[in-house]
Amino acid sequence: MGNKEFLINNLEKEDWEQVCSIYLEGIDTGNATFQTEAPTWEEWDAAHLLECRLVAREDKKILG
Repeated sequence: MGNKEFLINNLEKEDWEQVCSIYLEGIDTGNATFQTEAPTWEEWDAAHLLECRLVAREDKKILG
């Protein structure tokens, strides 16, 4: 398996659709959160510190 390069940088509002999809995968497992549905961007944005919003990107795809 080859090495893939990716970039870790700040989460932006326009990333939310992809991040929400990943979040929903975590909800489906029952192991990642106690929530049963994903919050809206506005709800998530209001509840999380700016300094802790990181994503791993490969080009325009959010990996995590």
